[in-house]
Amino acid sequence: MSCFRLENVSYRYDKALVLNGIDLRLEPGEILGLFGHNGAGKTTSIKLILGLMTPSQGRVSVLEGEAGDPKVSQNIGYLPENVMFYPQLTGREILAHFARLKGANLRQVPELLGQVGLDDAMDARVKTYSKGMRQRLGLAQALLGKPRLLMLDEPRWGWTRSPRLTFTGCCASCGMTARVLFCAPTCFPALNLT
Repeated sequence: MSCFRLENVSYRYDKALVLNGIDLRLEPGEILGLFGHNGAGKTTSIKLILGLMTPSQGRVSVLEGEAGDPKVSQNIGYLPENVMFYPQLTGREILAHFARLKGANLRQVPELLGQVGLDDAMDARVKTYSKGMRQRLGLAQALLGKPRLLMLDEPRWGWTRSPRLTFTGCCASCGMTARVLFCAPTCFPALNLT
């Protein structure tokens, strides 16, 4: 079972062809990185996989279903490039809100906040968080419900370097096997996948 598959996918923004005949797939246990300059189609590819956009041509299947199907989306974790949260709420309140929306176990909330290094800040208002802390809160949100597919759009911008915050360490401790698509604008040595 493929995590996702793009078959002969093309996409146009008005007259501009952004993707042209793309064939791409991710198998269980794989980590796939999309690298390229701004405007290369990395985020467009993610949005097609999430079902937020429809290809101009070709087919997108995700977790043996159709992109955008709510039953499929329930099994996807997504961290956008820029995360935004309600500034007056605490990290714990934010994550509990998303857990209820996703139907995830609320017991995951403090566990995930600890896994991403926010255990000391979980009861602080998000408006006091640094950019890196908001990114880590976003990663915790993406890991809610132990998704079968995790997608990260330019992950770790603003993250502090910490051995505790290795990517696979977070995924493994949350009980998730890595089936990941991530995007980066250029060669990205800061992403610790070990």
